[in-house]
Amino acid sequence: MNAFNHWMVGLDLTNMDDLVLGYLDFLSGINEPEHLTFIHVVEDEAISEELNELFPEVEASKSLEDIIREELQKKVNDYFKAEGPHVNIIIREGSTTETLLSALNEFDPDLLVLGKKTGYEGEGILARKITKYAHCSLLFVAENSQYKLENIHVPITFSKASARALKEAQKMSDAVGAEFHVQHVYHYPAQFFPYIPSDKYSERMNKYLNKKYDKFKKKYDLKNIPKCTFTVKDNGKDADQIYDLTLRTRADLIMVGAKSKTSAAALLTDEMADSLADYHFGVPVFIHKEKEEHIGLLKSLLDKD
Repeated sequence: MNAFNHWMVGLDLTNMDDLVLGYLDFLSGINEPEHLTFIHVVEDEAISEELNELFPEVEASKSLEDIIREELQKKVNDYFKAEGPHVNIIIREGSTTETLLSALNEFDPDLLVLGKKTGYEGEGILARKITKYAHCSLLFVAENSQYKLENIHVPITFSKASARALKEAQKMSDAVGAEFHVQHVYHYPAQFFPYIPSDKYSERMNKYLNKKYDKFKKKYDLKNIPKCTFTVKDNGKDADQIYDLTLRTRADLIMVGAKSKTSAAALLTDEMADSLADYHFGVPVFIHKEKEEHIGLLKSLLDKD
């Protein structure tokens, strides 16, 4: 994570903050960033007015923003000391998704970190839209994430983005001595359904995919990369097959590469990275992006607004 010098972190003043901060503390032990920007979004502007009506004495001494800032500062101080990264805390009002995207454009971080709450209403929509339009890499920290990095799971699509994700996973693996596993989920041609393909056909597909994997590694100069597990998608989503291998390998981080897209393509394409951001894996999901290739999409979205 040598290129990730500036991390932006979303905090919401819930118990999830402690898990996110704890995981960041763990990650910074592997590669400490130079800058940490913590952002809290107050979605309902009426909250401030209601508090002032209920507690007029608070308004006289401190604003709602001051109170929130103090609470966030206390949380941050428990994990990051003065001699650590430069810390900045910002508080904004508005819609969470749009406000986060605007802040990404303004502060230009290398990595956006968000907590991933299971079953939180609307959270899936936020994750998909942030993943689609954010120009930087993303890390979604699940509620039951553990502070360890022993097995990294990298789903691939034989794309340039997947090659970059593999190289990043290899760097992390080398830094902490972790293993990592590679997976490609493939589909049988439509004419084979609803029939179950024969073992002979499955064997042929594996030979074909192994040759494709070898060409992929050669094309992107991928060395010392482990064998790839090829998994057929028979029913459900690709993410279901990825989740199954995540459990079997006891992976504690999923890393996937996100392809760069134009604004028009982003509206039409269901990118694998988008679907993984929306899926509840129970482990952190790292979505690797090349900033320069994605910044145009974010700017086009903000210009429309």
